[in-house]
Amino acid sequence: MQFGILGPLTVWNDRGEPVAIPGRKVRALLADLLLHEGRPVSADRLVEDLWGEAAPADPAAALHVRVSQLRRALAGAEAGGRELVVSQAPGYALRTAPEAVDALRFAALTDRARRAPSRRRAPRCSARPSACGAAPPSPTSPTRPSPARPSPDGRSSGSPPSNPPPKPGSNWASTAN
Repeated sequence: MQFGILGPLTVWNDRGEPVAIPGRKVRALLADLLLHEGRPVSADRLVEDLWGEAAPADPAAALHVRVSQLRRALAGAEAGGRELVVSQAPGYALRTAPEAVDALRFAALTDRARRAPSRRRAPRCSARPSACGAAPPSPTSPTRPSPARPSPDGRSSGSPPSNPPPKPGSNWASTAN
């Protein structure tokens, strides 16, 4: 089973067919469980998230009905679907693999991309740090003014730049070593 929470809540069975999750409260319950990434969510928290101030007279029973409806919808989609929603103190959890949830797949892929060295830049970076933008500033290169700080009388008082920036039209590279 696959779950999409980036955008509208969507569920697909292993054959790629959409799974209907009936009712707003049942969809909200599923979204809440998905956002908790397999960790148990207390029944009190789920009741608060689903109904807020307008909780039903018997909130535990109402929550149990929604959990049963969710289990029934998942069970009808594929074998083993019912077992994805588990009762676990202090409430319920949804047991899915991280790769079954689009937001978790996205987070894992962006994390992997962030940690991976750039194939185009890696050799140049090891040979020449300046190719990676990591060159130390030259003592003669222009500097930027320090951030302006308000003076006691409310006026801005930033320190002037030690070297003014190049004039428009001048060659920046020729002013730095």
